[in-house]
Amino acid sequence: MAATDGARRRELEEIVRELRRAARTIRGQTLTESRDVRDALVASLREHVEPHARLDVPGLEAIGTWADALEHAAVTDIDLLHELLYGIDALVRVHLWRETGMPLEPPEARAPADI
Repeated sequence: MAATDGARRRELEEIVRELRRAARTIRGQTLTESRDVRDALVASLREHVEPHARLDVPGLEAIGTWADALEHAAVTDIDLLHELLYGIDALVRVHLWRETGMPLEPPEARAPADI
C-alpha cells in the first residue's frame, strides 16, 4: 500500500463524504439538484480518483464502470441513483484502502435526528 500525503488524504476523504451524503439525500432532492449532484460526483471521480491507480487497477476499472452508469442514469430513476451512489461509495472505499492504506471502516450508526 502506498503512502499518501495529508492533502491528498483529505481530498479523498472528502470524496467519500460527498458520495455518502449524496446517497443519503438523493431521495429528497429536486430533479435539478439530483442532476447537479450526479454530474459533480462523476466529474470528481474522473478527476481525483481515476487517474491515480498504482496498485488497484481492477478496482479503478470497476469505479469507472459504475461512474459511467451513474453518468447515464436518468435523474428520475431515484432507486437506481441511490443504488449506484452506495455502490460507488463502497468501491471507492475499498479502492482507497488498497491504494493508500486509508482505514476501511463501515459507516457509523446514526440517530434518526441526524439523518
